[in-house]
Amino acid sequence: MPDLTDDELEQLIDAIGLKRPRGGRKFQPIAHGTYRGARQHRYRKERPCDPCRLAENAYQNELKQKARQRKRAREQARQGGTP
Repeated sequence: MPDLTDDELEQLIDAIGLKRPRGGRKFQPIAHGTYRGARQHRYRKERPCDPCRLAENAYQNELKQKARQRKRAREQARQGGTP
């Protein structure tokens, strides 16, 4: 069976008389080019598009850099506080 688009899925749900999921549509449009967009792709078990993948990589790199800075600051505080 071919993959259906969101609109085709909506039509199929209407045609066979199924109840809609709580909260309206099952999926919201993907926010491409953002970390959120990458998360949305993964939630749908899709491979993230290039803009979303790059945004996720940039976000993860930023988190790692902040963690390194915090670690460096803690080490400097320990060394400076001990005579």
